[in-house]
Amino acid sequence: MKKQYKNGDGLVSEIISSLKDLNGWGSLEIFVQDHKVTQITKREINKTNHSLNSFDDK
Repeated sequence: MKKQYKNGDGLVSEIISSLKDLNGWGSLEIFVQDHKVTQITKREINKTNHSLNSFDDK
């Protein structure tokens, strides 16, 4: 059963959209100032798998 949102529908939609944009890995930060959401920051994480032992010390 889906929860029905009344107040803040635009904010909830924006958060859901931002989560979908992350493509599998990442985070969202929601900034609040004076009781208002002022910023949503998305950080996408690119996964990699490289050993640092393969670099020569010079």
